[in-house]
Amino acid sequence: MKIGIIGAGKVGTTLGKYVKGYGACVTGFYSRTESSGRESAEFTDTEYFETLDALMEVSDTLFLTTTDGEIRKVWDCIAEKNVKGKVICHFSGSLSSDIFSNWEETGAYVCSIHPIYAFSNKFTAYQNLTGAAFTVEGDRTALARMQELFLLLPNQVVEISTKEKVKYHAATSIASNQVVGLISMAVELMKEAGISENSAYELLRPLVENNIKSIFEREQQETSTSSTEGKAKYRGCAQALTGPIERNDRRTVEKHLEHMDRTEWEASYRAVGTIVTELAGKKHPKRNYAAMKQLFESK
Repeated sequence: MKIGIIGAGKVGTTLGKYVKGYGACVTGFYSRTESSGRESAEFTDTEYFETLDALMEVSDTLFLTTTDGEIRKVWDCIAEKNVKGKVICHFSGSLSSDIFSNWEETGAYVCSIHPIYAFSNKFTAYQNLTGAAFTVEGDRTALARMQELFLLLPNQVVEISTKEKVKYHAATSIASNQVVGLISMAVELMKEAGISENSAYELLRPLVENNIKSIFEREQQETSTSSTEGKAKYRGCAQALTGPIERNDRRTVEKHLEHMDRTEWEASYRAVGTIVTELAGKKHPKRNYAAMKQLFESK
């Protein structure tokens, strides 16, 4: 496998450095911005190609690591060239391999890979990529060919549905960005309560970190097999749940809602509160949360 990378931003540079470090053959980079392309090639000890044709000539696999808005444009460009037998792969989380329109007619094989990872810095992000999982979807031949790369890497690789990729990406966005938004809301409420921003972060940090740790703790589960080891499962959200909703403390929740001074805060509290109520019901199936659910839906 000879990998050529189109796009020399954070994702392309990180992937080039990372996979090359595990023994993959990276031919080099092509970028519309020559300075950026040369910079990435130098950093990864590969070559910068002045033309797309030159990169394609020496590569049997093309990584499209441009912005989401450019992927279709790049595909339309390379689809007009000789891509027969090549694997074309993009790294967008929100777009599926369906973006490669009429790919069967070109003789290429297409797929997408999405590392569940925040590419924060072009020159350092590769250092912590080992622990990230990669999700993949696309043409069976492309995915089979990509196994040559996956076998070199220590990362977990999970195949997802092409049709439902948007739901997958929404899930990763919620777990990352939306959680950040909720923590920001908590910090602002702390500030309104007279606590400085820095103190708010100090106070919230152990609470947030311990809750996350609790969710992802492994628990030994009994199995129906003869194995004495059992099967380790994550504790999960329902079992990690604490607080007034889980306790069915309706009056406390009412007070919270009364003091949400911003419309978006109240809306967020109600929306997430409804989900938390469902989780509480799973944790305590014999407890009646009907009044709590009605409270969140009352407005």
